[in-house]
Amino acid sequence: MENKSKLVLITYDAQLTKLKIVPKCHKTKVSYELKIYDEKLQRKVQKKLTFKKVVAVEFHMNYFDNPIGAECCGFYEIFDKTEKEAMIERNFKIRKENFLFHGDYTYDAEDEHDLLNYREDMEKILKRLDEYHLFQQQTTGGVYSILAKKWVLQTYGY
Repeated sequence: MENKSKLVLITYDAQLTKLKIVPKCHKTKVSYELKIYDEKLQRKVQKKLTFKKVVAVEFHMNYFDNPIGAECCGFYEIFDKTEKEAMIERNFKIRKENFLFHGDYTYDAEDEHDLLNYREDMEKILKRLDEYHLFQQQTTGGVYSILAKKWVLQTYGY
């Protein structure tokens, strides 16, 4: 049986304290800060996890169970190409549904260049999907999924 995912970073004792999204087209970044226990230092330290060249983000949150932030569970990379494709398609469909929900968008279902039908940029990403990695941070309050070229972990607060 093929592995669909792998635990990339142990975050089971971490708290997610800050989330930041910087939209810059192909240079979009997503970062979040964690308070995590460092066994060598025998105390909690701040870590910042930054995702670079982000092409899709998906959050499914129910609640935050404490005043500091969500308790983290696991940080994974998902290898399943079908799941990467499905995430991009879900985001495309949800955007269309939400634009149309309000009823104030003049939509032309036949016009391939209509904002809600335009798939050219998305198709380019799908052709290069192997260059992107799907990461997932599980928390007690939900799941953060980020499709990006790479991620960097920084430690600070010593």
